[in-house]
Amino acid sequence: MSTDQCQQMRTHLGMHALGRLDPAATVALQAHLDGCLHCRSEMRELRSVAGALSQADPERIDDQLAGPPPALRTTVFTAVDHERRRNRLVRTAKLAAAAAAVLIVALGGVFVVTSQWSTDSQQNIGTQSVAFSEQPADVHATAILENRDWGTSITLDLAGLPQGERYAVWLERPDGSRISAGSFVAGGDKQMSMQLAVGLPMSEAAALGISTPADPTPILRTPIRS
Repeated sequence: MSTDQCQQMRTHLGMHALGRLDPAATVALQAHLDGCLHCRSEMRELRSVAGALSQADPERIDDQLAGPPPALRTTVFTAVDHERRRNRLVRTAKLAAAAAAVLIVALGGVFVVTSQWSTDSQQNIGTQSVAFSEQPADVHATAILENRDWGTSITLDLAGLPQGERYAVWLERPDGSRISAGSFVAGGDKQMSMQLAVGLPMSEAAALGISTPADPTPILRTPIRS
């Protein structure tokens, strides 16, 4: 029997098994089944299913679906808690790795972020202590500059700038251009000590200064000996 004819007749097998196929189609299907072993085998399987359906009692079907087992809730939440703990460990490891690249100095609740440089390559070939000669009232600031092979390390100690205000620290070249050494948030009367870094050699700097990001006018400025 051709495959096309089998495919056409198979559309009638289910209806025939349920006794719902019209007489004309039943005659044609029966003639096909007489000569097609494969379709007869499929017809027998469908009749066994139809027989089981006829024994089903709709009145005995329970409307309430079975819920999940009680232990499923505990299993799911245990798995979620385990995954959260694993993610926290991963985040902690990433933060530890990031700490190798970023140095955060916290003093008096004020955080200063500066670039960290490899200590293996640092060479201290010059140190200079500077004092800011012109300082606003109640502001006290000193700095130590150290020449490194990568630029200049700056240790800045100060107190008295308005608490919560952000300030920029920079080195100034002889031509007046500035190279940023970082920024900090002032702690008011609290004494702050911070470590900053700038990729400009101390020998190429003419001055050290502090200003606000919005106003380039120096609040503190001191010349650097070349």
